[in-house]
Amino acid sequence: MPGPVPTAPRALSSRHSELPSPNRDRCMPAVLTPRSESRARQYAPSTADEANRQSNTEEEEEEEAADSATFHPRGGDTTTNNKITPESSASMTSSTASVTMDKVSIKAVPDERSVFERFADNVNHALTGGFFRLGYGVAKNPYKYALGSFLVCLMLTVGIFAPGLTNENRSEKLWVPSDTQAQDDNKYVSQFYGAETRFGEVIVKKAGGGDVLDPAVFAAVDTLVERIEATSMQWEGATIGWQDQCLKIGATCAISHPIQAFASAADYDTRDEIVQTVNGGAGVYKNLATGQPLNLDGTIGGQVLDANGAVTSASAIRVGFLTKTHETIVDGEKVDERGDEFERKLLDVFEAGIPGVELTFIVSRSFGDEFGAAIQSDLVLLQAAFMLILAYAALMLSRWDEGCVGSRVAVTFSGVVAVGMAIAASYGFCSYIGLFFSPLMNVLPFLLLGIGVDDMFVIMNQYDHMDPTLDPATRIGKALASAGASILVTSATDVFAFLVGSNTTLPALRNFCFYASFGILFIFAFMVTWFVAFLVLDERRRARSQGDVICCFVTKNQACCACCAPREDKRTRMERAFGEGLGGQLVKPWVKGAVCVGFAAIAVGGFIGCSKLEIDADVNDFIPAGSYVKDWFADTNTYFAKLGDPIAVYSRAMDVHTADGAALMLAASLAFEANPYVAESSVSSWIESFNAHRGATGAFALADLHAWTTTVGSSGMPFKGDIVWRNETNNVPNEGIISTRMRGNHVKSYKSDDKVKSMDSLRDSLEAVPGNGAGDVFAFSDSWLSYEQYKSIASEATRNISSTMAGMVVIIAILLISPKAVLIVCLCLCLIIINIMGYMHFWGQTLDSVTIIMLIIALGLSVDYSAHIGRAFMEHRGTPDERLKNSLADMGVAVFNGAISTFLAVIVLSSSKSYVFVTFFRQLFLCIVFGLGHGLVLLPVLMSLFPPKPFDAPAHLQ
Repeated sequence: MPGPVPTAPRALSSRHSELPSPNRDRCMPAVLTPRSESRARQYAPSTADEANRQSNTEEEEEEEAADSATFHPRGGDTTTNNKITPESSASMTSSTASVTMDKVSIKAVPDERSVFERFADNVNHALTGGFFRLGYGVAKNPYKYALGSFLVCLMLTVGIFAPGLTNENRSEKLWVPSDTQAQDDNKYVSQFYGAETRFGEVIVKKAGGGDVLDPAVFAAVDTLVERIEATSMQWEGATIGWQDQCLKIGATCAISHPIQAFASAADYDTRDEIVQTVNGGAGVYKNLATGQPLNLDGTIGGQVLDANGAVTSASAIRVGFLTKTHETIVDGEKVDERGDEFERKLLDVFEAGIPGVELTFIVSRSFGDEFGAAIQSDLVLLQAAFMLILAYAALMLSRWDEGCVGSRVAVTFSGVVAVGMAIAASYGFCSYIGLFFSPLMNVLPFLLLGIGVDDMFVIMNQYDHMDPTLDPATRIGKALASAGASILVTSATDVFAFLVGSNTTLPALRNFCFYASFGILFIFAFMVTWFVAFLVLDERRRARSQGDVICCFVTKNQACCACCAPREDKRTRMERAFGEGLGGQLVKPWVKGAVCVGFAAIAVGGFIGCSKLEIDADVNDFIPAGSYVKDWFADTNTYFAKLGDPIAVYSRAMDVHTADGAALMLAASLAFEANPYVAESSVSSWIESFNAHRGATGAFALADLHAWTTTVGSSGMPFKGDIVWRNETNNVPNEGIISTRMRGNHVKSYKSDDKVKSMDSLRDSLEAVPGNGAGDVFAFSDSWLSYEQYKSIASEATRNISSTMAGMVVIIAILLISPKAVLIVCLCLCLIIINIMGYMHFWGQTLDSVTIIMLIIALGLSVDYSAHIGRAFMEHRGTPDERLKNSLADMGVAVFNGAISTFLAVIVLSSSKSYVFVTFFRQLFLCIVFGLGHGLVLLPVLMSLFPPKPFDAPAHLQ
């Protein structure tokens, strides 16, 4: 590691000038040569000016000698011989020009300052002093710091491979609160009823539209079923057919379609026969081949009824089936290659079509295929966004008045590399501590790149503001003293906010917050070491007049004197635009009033939008436009709106064959059917069917139930899979029953709130059943895992946003100290998040798991806009209006460039077909618009109207 770092300018020999300042050999050389002496003399201060400066300094020192404090990072001698003086700065023009940093004199804080203000000064001095020493050390030893950063990154990155990232893509492990009833019930159901089944569904419509109660359409459906049942594939040296892959209920495959209501094709060869069968009995029939209950209302959709309620025509026929899973879990990821391949064969059948009809279809793999296709197509957009950010940053950071020497493409690229290092380090570190990796982390690089580029702009902005005649190491130290403290405020706020946000019950969101917080921490660390080290090396290149990237070419010293020569106005055009242009307008009294009124009106709109913001989640949102899955959803919602998600009622650890047990099961079955959120005629109850079979109620013999469910041709055969006997191998009846199941469907619902109500309502109905106080009879559906997520969205949004805001307030208060400054910055942050949430409602967004994550990301980014300007205002002295203009001139450009670089990338994402990226675009667009507006307009106005006292600037920044 580098040795002790000096703390005040002193005379060094030329061999210590390890970091030439830009154009040093052309304008202000450390060792004057005959060729450069005349140029140095041209820009050196006159003797009279120097004498006046020395005289003024001596008078000031005499006046302040009594209360002067010393700043020394290493302790030791505190004599006054090494104070920073103008003479030491002026000595840069001599042949012995260089620096010493043994001591820095800092003015004592005036007694009239409040306790808060004195404490703020002490904190500010400590921060800037620490960053000054760090910058000075990096400037003297750039290779050591760059290598050290790389080695730290390498050690952390190893965690990605050993122990390795644990991938998790199971929705119940990502988006369902870990302590919910549905999670507990799911474990029980999975234990006794096996893993999830795979499903498939085909909706058949007449080509060109029309009535499907037509013999030709029924013949087409029969052909479709034959092709499904004829599907086969080669797998691991064996032929896998439909009978091998289908899920069997009893002895028959689980497939449902209206052809099952007819004994043969001859029974549906006329329309009258079809209509007569459809209207023949309450919509429920038996499969004449198997005796399995058949719900015609669930297989014939878009029915048109006459005045008597009879079906006269229909628009669609549904064929549904279930197949078995053969899943294994590898590194937390579900894998069912056999099931995927068989469904691929089925998709080939459906895509081939059948003459005379139109098919819309879906299988289990369809969601993953279509989501993945959308994400893959958007990866190109994401790469383009990254390139835009890099190009914009390089364009704005370069000093084009110096020709190709002023280009900063390489150092900008090193900043992007620092972001990549931070991403890798955070992934590795999180792997070390056992945090799983989820698909949600794919958004993280974009967030971290936006934060990293913002840090780059702040560091470079402060460096370019430093006096180019300073010793290079001192210039780097001063730049980092100011920039480091500023980015520390934003980085610490973001890190703390995400750590607080990790206190969530959603596992995916919790881990995302951890990954993000560590990523931001590593970005900060690598920016003040790795990036600053490459900035040092790039400045050495510029001093040698070497071209950027292709540094072997040396160019002429064009424009060097113009850029280095002292001039009255050192501001760039953009700085003048923000300082004198924007700032000059904001200091006008009537403009301040208009700004306050205007932003108050915007806030009113935000509050109105927040009050109308709905909690809703629709899986259809995640499907890209043009997908065949979207067509299936449209037909399902149009023609089969009666039946919702499947649901089942289970019994556990009870003797269902006793009088009390049988009575409880019958009462639960009746409550199941009577629930308003359960579709009529959808309930398939073994207890009611068994009672009808035996013609009695009450206690029964287990042997009778066993015989009824296992005898081929019996009406109980369809219920065989609904009874779990204690002896799983032989189903010996006298050993008892572990669990039973009754199946049904929810009524169709589209709103998340209605789905949550349906879950809670059925639970309440079963809890109210006499004798079920212990909860031995309960309801569960795989869909309820998602319903639990919907149920938690409101509380999660409130908890995460409020806790994140609270964390930000704490960190801002610690680092800014001044009550006025903290209050104004936090007020702007609150208004930003309220406006983002409010106006996302007007943009058609709702609160779901994705928008909550994007809100937290937006909150993390928006703090940068306000915190940087707020701290810049605190660092400037003068009248409130002067401080307003100077803070905008100094920091406004960096904040604006950081936001615009992100905005360019966001615009690219606007053309995405993915719901995640479209949501990302909308949220970040609102974040940038409101963040810039509040940070560059409202906050400076409020600061000037209620000005906090400035920090007492330490001498090493003067």
